[in-house]
Amino acid sequence: MASACNNGGIFMNLSQLYYFRKLAQLQHYTKAAKELYITQPSLSDSISSLEQELGISLFQKEGRNVKLTKYGQEFYGYVNEALNQLDKGIAVAKSKSGAMGGIIDIGCIPTILGDYIPQAVQDYKELKNPKAVFNIYQDHTLHLLDGLKRGKYDIAFCSKTEDPELEFVPILAQRLVLVVRKDHPLAEREEVCLKELTDYPLTTYRETLPIGKTVRAVLREYGVECSFSYDDEISIGGVVTATNQAAIAADTPYLKQFDQIKKVTISDIPQDTRLVYMVYSKKNYMAKAPEDFAEFMVEHERQLPDFMI
Repeated sequence: MASACNNGGIFMNLSQLYYFRKLAQLQHYTKAAKELYITQPSLSDSISSLEQELGISLFQKEGRNVKLTKYGQEFYGYVNEALNQLDKGIAVAKSKSGAMGGIIDIGCIPTILGDYIPQAVQDYKELKNPKAVFNIYQDHTLHLLDGLKRGKYDIAFCSKTEDPELEFVPILAQRLVLVVRKDHPLAEREEVCLKELTDYPLTTYRETLPIGKTVRAVLREYGVECSFSYDDEISIGGVVTATNQAAIAADTPYLKQFDQIKKVTISDIPQDTRLVYMVYSKKNYMAKAPEDFAEFMVEHERQLPDFMI
């Protein structure tokens, strides 16, 4: 491989720099070697050679792991920036030759996996990048955000939390509705207001979930009591069908499987109460294909109230 630097007797190569970056990110020789598809002794030799050429220690031991020294932290900033720019340059060159393709790893909440995400992916492949390969994973918001920060996903679609490391872009509004069985007293109504629900047993999402916190905040304004018990619309639809209890849930495809329920509009819950966000890391490198897909989503696939666009 070509030399990355030939100045003052230093002959480090690109492989060494990529190895250094991976070890700096994982802080564990065995894990880094596994992801680099090389042996641990080869990685150790490469890092030792790099340290000798630079004349500084880049890592220090911390139990079974390693961590960057202060010199290593400074060097990592330059290396990471340089390799990111190099990777982007390669991706841009390939895209201009018509060979863009690329792998895009997406994490999303289950409620948009049945319709929204598949359609968006299909639109992107047809209009922009037919060679792109998508890996799509589903999980709850908090797990998705953790995976995003660890580099498991390029982009996540989920609820919003407060995290300075992440960028949240509103992409989809999901209507919150009252879900009742067809023989429930409120099933005759097409629309209700929240104050009318105070006399009925009511349930919704678990409070530990972002959507549960959102619903709780709305109900508190109106003094409506509710139990916070369930993780998704499947669970909510099931309990409504079995117990005739009323529930507040997002209007998603998961509710379509329940023939015995009716969805009733709640007049005083704003249209933008339940938002799904496209999320990416401010710190992690994003390759050309995921970056292009994120731009496409904002330009072509946003489904938001008019006042938000």
